[in-house]
Amino acid sequence: MYKQRTLCVLLASTPLWLFGLAPFVATAQDTPSDPAEQGDRSGDRGRVVIGREVGVADHLRNGDEFHRPLAQLLRHGRTLFEAVFTPQEGGGRPLSKGSGAAVSDPSSPLVFPRAFNRVSAMDANSCGSCHAVPVVGGGGHFTANAVLIAQRFDFLTFDHDDTVVLRGALDERGVPVKLQSFNSRGSLGMFGSGFIEMLARQITSELRAIRDGTAPGESRALSAKDISYGRIARRRDGTWDTSAVEGIPATSLVSTGASDPPTLVIRPFHQSGTVISIREFTNQAFNHHLGIQTEERFGAGADPDGDGFADELTRADVTAAALFQATLPVPVTCRLSSCRSILENGDVGAAR
Repeated sequence: MYKQRTLCVLLASTPLWLFGLAPFVATAQDTPSDPAEQGDRSGDRGRVVIGREVGVADHLRNGDEFHRPLAQLLRHGRTLFEAVFTPQEGGGRPLSKGSGAAVSDPSSPLVFPRAFNRVSAMDANSCGSCHAVPVVGGGGHFTANAVLIAQRFDFLTFDHDDTVVLRGALDERGVPVKLQSFNSRGSLGMFGSGFIEMLARQITSELRAIRDGTAPGESRALSAKDISYGRIARRRDGTWDTSAVEGIPATSLVSTGASDPPTLVIRPFHQSGTVISIREFTNQAFNHHLGIQTEERFGAGADPDGDGFADELTRADVTAAALFQATLPVPVTCRLSSCRSILENGDVGAAR
């Protein structure tokens, strides 16, 4: 006999004050005070309309995120995460790619039978399609993998007779691609993602303090939370030398001169380390995978995919979705004998 161990997810509420809510809530700046300026997202609220099938009947209006109780925001965020979006509310993106750019060939819109594509996407109609193991907000099986860098194509067919660049087979160089040209990645669980983001923000703050204390002609070690990021240096003319910096993405090392230091922003999401926050991840994923364009990313009143729907998710909606993910609990490893106590009573001590 042996003592089996398993991963058990704490379902007790995560103490929000441990990391704060501010990074996940958009600023109130430029929020219209007149409700008419914000648009009415209520639709047929309270009514049953035959033939109307939508995943989210009621949306938040911009400004609601500053006045609604936190419990309501979290419930709405979960609703958005679990919703199965349909074309009747903007699901799908006929004239735009998963990258957000316009399709290469507008004469071949991404509508049935070209609406879904397992490689180049869109590849789902709900966040929960891929993030539901062991429960909503978790990861996904191999069949729910995301195939990344393929979203820059309209609709991948691997048809080498297709001569339109980035439509179905040819890359930016005009070279035919194959399945191995892309990166199949597992759908990660979002549990603990709020803590991951806040840790990245703390590390960024500590690295910037070191950067700001570096005088022209000096070189200093970059270290935060006992993690070494190499060294940063300034030349005698004050310009920045990041050639010895390690483990920080290139986009965070860009500098145009002495008065423009590298941001040193830690980007904790995506395998390539390119996404800063849960909010950025959310804005991108809704378009890439579900064909839902957010007002925050594409602009108020915009309809970039040409499906007749603008502001498919409001800024307040995105806030709720980001908060739901940010407050998902951190997984712990526990013995099978103690899992029930943790799940039923929130007894974290039983896992130690």
